[in-house]
Amino acid sequence: MFQKISFIRIAFTLLLSGIFSISFSQTIPVIGLKQAIDSVGKNYPGLKAKLMQIKSTEYAITDAKHQALPSLKVSDQVDMGTANSIGGSYFPMGIVPSTSGGIRGSNNSDIASGNVAVGYSEYELATFGLNHARIESAKARSKEAVADYRKTEYWLQYHVTQLYFDMLKYNLLSSVQQKNIDRYQLLYKYIKAYTNSGIKAGVDSSVANAEVSKAKIQYIKTRQILKQLKSEFVLFTGFRSTSFNVDTNFYHLPVSAVSQLRVLVSGDTISLGNPLLNYYKSRWDYSLSLEKLIKKSFLPKISVLGATWTRGSAISSKDVYGNFSSGFDYNRYNYMLGLALTYNIVDIVHRKDKTNEQYFQTEAVREELYEQKSMLATQLDQSDIAIQASLDKLREIPIQLKASRDAYAQKLAQYDSGLVTIVELTNVSYLLFSAETDEIEARSELLNTLLQKAVTNNTLNSFISHF
Repeated sequence: MFQKISFIRIAFTLLLSGIFSISFSQTIPVIGLKQAIDSVGKNYPGLKAKLMQIKSTEYAITDAKHQALPSLKVSDQVDMGTANSIGGSYFPMGIVPSTSGGIRGSNNSDIASGNVAVGYSEYELATFGLNHARIESAKARSKEAVADYRKTEYWLQYHVTQLYFDMLKYNLLSSVQQKNIDRYQLLYKYIKAYTNSGIKAGVDSSVANAEVSKAKIQYIKTRQILKQLKSEFVLFTGFRSTSFNVDTNFYHLPVSAVSQLRVLVSGDTISLGNPLLNYYKSRWDYSLSLEKLIKKSFLPKISVLGATWTRGSAISSKDVYGNFSSGFDYNRYNYMLGLALTYNIVDIVHRKDKTNEQYFQTEAVREELYEQKSMLATQLDQSDIAIQASLDKLREIPIQLKASRDAYAQKLAQYDSGLVTIVELTNVSYLLFSAETDEIEARSELLNTLLQKAVTNNTLNSFISHF
């Protein structure tokens, strides 16, 4: 009776464990490709940083527009010190204090108080296109920042899609390898029974056991790569855990779906609409705008000047030192208007040097643009070749699979009859395993080559939306 109750408890516990394990496995989320792409746009820090750069350049445009505003400086100061002056002129050099007053025969060490308040305004009436060049350069910089964001976003979409396809590939490879392990384990048990009964040599079971271990090692390596891919996937998407599965529904693409994908990515031209090219084009435009800005910055400027100031001093007009507090009252004022033309003649040399420097920077960016065009054109041609090769491989896969399965069944029967050795049986078993992995490799290769062409001819968004 006690043994019966114990058996019931054990069975009940195992049943519950099975239910819990099934429930747990069902809670593992399946992440779709579109969901992953959306998550990249919302969570990847590098993309958010690019958005902040765009915001920065927008304020730079506003700042460039405000450069045309007049300057208005005000100052008010209270001073005390001696007031000894002498005839003659000098360069103030920015550090020599100003002293005004009559010239006397000897120094006077008495201290007098004084104050001065100044308002000064300057407006660049004519800059000969400098203000416009500033604004246009700031706009070009903003467009470059936007293009940089689009390029980064485009590359991330491509890279995450590639990661997704790779995870799909290694997930399926691990399933095939698990089937291979199960096949070898069954074969090992089958052979073990023969060797124990003396029908087969003992070495056969050893060979079969070695093949089981070899298959397990392959499986472990594949799972390791899959975990590494998931870790990188989490980095870009912002998902909190690597406990997820990828959607394997679109792996077994029917012929009609493959045809639709080929139509989606069928474009054979490279356009500046491609975010990768548009980024280099925007860099070129920005560099051209800097050339214009440099040229304009060395042109003369016509400015309207205006100033007013008022002063107070404890020293009277007859050079008599009054009460210290009397210097804090304003008692003289002046104003002045002016029109100034400023031009540094030597800037002709600087303008030539700076313009040449920027010109070659522009040419460097232009060559990079041409380089990218050439690389994308070459990549486009190679994608067509790779797509066709992948389709040719897929047409051969069913033939390879059927032949391998038939050969395995035949060799197994022959081994059972003693007509072939264990080596021949394991060889044909490996042939079947290779055919199964070749199918996964071929389908994965097709997806990646279609993806490669999509990213090259700017049909990536249409390609992703198909899944």
